[in-house]
Amino acid sequence: MGDVLTMLETDHRVVERLLEELSASEPGPEREQLVAKLESSLELHMQFEERELYPLLQRLDAEAEEEAENEHTLARDGLTKLRELLTEPGFAAAVDMLKGGISHHVSDEEEEAFPKLRANVSSDRLGELSTRLLTAKRDANVLDDELAQLTKEQLLEVARQANVEGRSSMSSDELRQAVATTAAT
Repeated sequence: MGDVLTMLETDHRVVERLLEELSASEPGPEREQLVAKLESSLELHMQFEERELYPLLQRLDAEAEEEAENEHTLARDGLTKLRELLTEPGFAAAVDMLKGGISHHVSDEEEEAFPKLRANVSSDRLGELSTRLLTAKRDANVLDDELAQLTKEQLLEVARQANVEGRSSMSSDELRQAVATTAAT
């Protein structure tokens, strides 16, 4: 199994794509589905980081860990605002605010926190966390939906992390199926 941090970075790309889609969305069922996808993806991602990664980060950089926790609280507040303004004028502004906060948080994680974790946590431990993240996504019924949103390059990376044999010759659909099957075992 590969690096959980790369998997979390892929989650960041999925969330960024969902936020872009929400920015362009009109009130209605599609917007509601996008908000629901964003909520489920972000909530699982944040819970996983808080439970599994932030205790490790806390030992390395207590201030960075505290900031990350605070940013998660702000993201949850932003999701609540999206839900409240789903059909209201001002929805786009709420999306923009959430986007700004998440963009800052992602930058902090990818440029500061994740490199510290990579340098100080064993690759075996990061691999174990990758397995836990895939399992959590499968158990929450978000894995298939998230895999459907990934580019072929991102699917190849997730398949590499999952040690999927023959991945380089697989189509996107075959990669999705192989990763989902790996997570199920």
